[in-house]
Amino acid sequence: MRWLHALAIFAALHLCGEVARAADLGRIVWPKAVEVHQGELVEVKLKGNDLAAVEGQIGNEKIGFYPSGPGMLTTIVGADVEAKPGSSKIFLKATDSSGNEHYREIPFKIKAKAFGRESFTVPPNFDRMSPETIEEIRREQAAFTRVFAAPNSDRMWDGPFVRPVPHEASASSFGFRRIVNGTRRAPHTGTDLSAPIGTEVVASNHGRAVLVGNFFFAGGSVVLDHGGGLFTMYFHLSEFKVEEGAMVKKGDVVALSGATGRVTGPHLHWGARLLNARIDPLELLKKISRVWEPTRYTDTLSKMEKVHGP
Repeated sequence: MRWLHALAIFAALHLCGEVARAADLGRIVWPKAVEVHQGELVEVKLKGNDLAAVEGQIGNEKIGFYPSGPGMLTTIVGADVEAKPGSSKIFLKATDSSGNEHYREIPFKIKAKAFGRESFTVPPNFDRMSPETIEEIRREQAAFTRVFAAPNSDRMWDGPFVRPVPHEASASSFGFRRIVNGTRRAPHTGTDLSAPIGTEVVASNHGRAVLVGNFFFAGGSVVLDHGGGLFTMYFHLSEFKVEEGAMVKKGDVVALSGATGRVTGPHLHWGARLLNARIDPLELLKKISRVWEPTRYTDTLSKMEKVHGP
């Protein structure tokens, strides 16, 4: 009878081991908390061998998660340059391969960041707006509002991002609080990269050119929609090398730099917008890891190249 008792113990231990292994396979590793400074971004990762999909939401903004390695789904979250510091929640729903849904609230904290300040003077007529100019500004605002209101939900980009011009940031950088002719203005929402007129400007990642045109403030402008709520902007251009609606690859030349629009000298204004948060585009170079899996968009471009050539 002892051998029956021993067999029962062995079976029980074996069953416990199998249950533990099954539980481990289905276990989800949730982020404990997410913190981000104003104007910056952060990668948020969920791990689990049985993970099939993850959805998230911050306030009114839905967040898409994407494969970034075996058993891992990742997203990027940003805080607007003028976001109010404080704490809230990220609401997450994870679905396993059996269709079971798991919910979790993750603490989300926006931290204050100290930005630089700059003060300068421009000729008085630089600030005078004729009725025609005011109408042109309204057209500009409407054009940008239109494209930002209709992002492509599918991620087109993959890591890493690339710098649009080889030059470094100039003195006027992201988040600077500007005082012009003694009057406080809105913060600078892009990074100004030094670029002599005629420098080739390349797409920082795969996407679609959703706006190509000339405007009062931004001058010659190209806006790329990279999908998943991420846009990059290229302002003060002298010449366009892409048409509106065209798909572009990372590194494709989309324009030449210039000094068009409301500027005091040649440079490239590079901007980024993530789920309506205005973020420092240099964050895309610093914070996006290389583990993001290629998207279907990358495959589509490869097929196009084989048919039409590079």
